[in-house]
Amino acid sequence: MKIKAIKVNYNDSEYFLASFNAKELFPLTAVTRAEESPEDGYQRILGSGRVKKISQYLNEGKVIPGSLILSSTQKKVTYDDANNELTLDTSPASLLVIDGQHRLYGAYQAESDIYLPVCIFFGLDKPTEVQYFLDVNGFQMGVPKTLRLELEKFSAEEDSEEFILKKLFDAVDDDVKSPLSGKMARTKSTSGKISHVAFQNAIKPLLTKNPLNTYNKLEERQKLIINFLIGLESVLVDIFGDNKKIFNAAFFQAIFAAFTDISHVTYLNHTNYKISSFEDTLQQLSKINWDAHQGTNKAAIKALTEDIVIVILDRKRIQDDVF
Repeated sequence: MKIKAIKVNYNDSEYFLASFNAKELFPLTAVTRAEESPEDGYQRILGSGRVKKISQYLNEGKVIPGSLILSSTQKKVTYDDANNELTLDTSPASLLVIDGQHRLYGAYQAESDIYLPVCIFFGLDKPTEVQYFLDVNGFQMGVPKTLRLELEKFSAEEDSEEFILKKLFDAVDDDVKSPLSGKMARTKSTSGKISHVAFQNAIKPLLTKNPLNTYNKLEERQKLIINFLIGLESVLVDIFGDNKKIFNAAFFQAIFAAFTDISHVTYLNHTNYKISSFEDTLQQLSKINWDAHQGTNKAAIKALTEDIVIVILDRKRIQDDVF
């Protein structure tokens, strides 16, 4: 088989860049997996779920431009420099996949013909193949989740959940009255700041609950959250002498997990969500044994939430007794 290819020479290495129809390429390839062949395998187990996602992604007309890295079992390279043509052996398993098995399988299973960029090496021994695999996968860095959430602003449809969460995040960060103004981490998790991940963990479950779901206008939701944060900051300063706890991701998630109960008690006692009304309700936080809440994992967040709810609802019972 002859294919158009570009020969690349770099230091002592030579490889060829080409474009290949995945359905034609697939029968020529093989993957040596460590789990299946302990003696000479080095690839990871194929993830069927990941393959399915890639296939669906390609079926939507999207592209994955990253090159597959292949190692040919041919002992001799036949390349026509004048015509930029590379001659390939068409025997099964003549091309070993060093990197890109999921993209290859996903493209092969796609509904239409998918052309993949490939990088083909010749004459590699097993140690070199393994080293390339380790180098390629070892130096790759996944996109931080908080950055992915920040970048959703470019694709989120207006009024979608993602759009609303991003706007609320921006409001809390941009409004100079907000205690968290300038304290939101947009691209990576940072100590002393609230990331997109912590913010979504805290706010997303509230979008379908009272009182946030009773307001249709985004500005009203923003006002509600910022009033709450201002009232919270005032109380924290009274208790601790500073507002640092409000920038703690674990505390932030715990206090908002109790937000529905806090709002309910606030409205029950004051029939509004003004800053002063939230302050009055949140004074109950002074009754918490804060020394017992030092952790940051899910269990610690849940335990703190439960204690917050207990003291807040105690305020509700006091008012119920009065009437």
